[in-house]
Amino acid sequence: MRYPYLTISNCLDLARRRIVGENPSIESYIDWQGVGTDEVDLQEIRAAVALIEAEMTETSNRSPSDRDRVEGRAAVLLYEALRDVDPNILDDPGFWRYLSLAHFWNFIAWRESAPFARGKFERYVDGRTATECVLTRMYARAAAVGGLEHLDAAEAVPEATDFWRSHVLRVRTCTAPPVVRSFVEMQASERLRTDDLRAFAKELNRMWANVVPAVYDDEDARALIAELRGEMFPATSG
Repeated sequence: MRYPYLTISNCLDLARRRIVGENPSIESYIDWQGVGTDEVDLQEIRAAVALIEAEMTETSNRSPSDRDRVEGRAAVLLYEALRDVDPNILDDPGFWRYLSLAHFWNFIAWRESAPFARGKFERYVDGRTATECVLTRMYARAAAVGGLEHLDAAEAVPEATDFWRSHVLRVRTCTAPPVVRSFVEMQASERLRTDDLRAFAKELNRMWANVVPAVYDDEDARALIAELRGEMFPATSG
């Protein structure tokens, strides 16, 4: 299976040119990886991008604009669109760089408009750090909730940028989907304030020293989250 690929240098050069208003053809930047004559099917990616950009436009017209909620929806659509792609392709940062520049550029530039305006764009498109590159962190977010059967959880919490990046994807919690789902359920229904959430997530991550959340089922995970919240914030527990 052959698939399109961008080197680091080509990715960053193309991104720089776009940021300053140029519109070079991406075709001259693309390399190909893999073997055989069959090419990875990107039809579902194109359909997902159309839906994501429509959601992006609609959200931009609202005040306030919850961009992370759109990222959650985009994570669902991205994961669904890539469900049949060979995992070996998904392990290649060059493929994610290609998707970022060829298909998701408008969304990424909108999602990270503040750092883009300061010329800080590399980590959001270069595919080198999974929790920073927009597309890989979206895919990881969908995987963290348990994949196709549980994708609604990826978009369940409003205004959740810090929740996902700091308290799920960058810590061991992300390796236990039932715990992630229960954590999402708690924050969606009984939202903790920023400082309380930070303290709760820190304590949840520390629990890995004494328990093995990765083997928990949904019932165990709900009990774990409820017990921890009850201990830390009894006045806010249901």
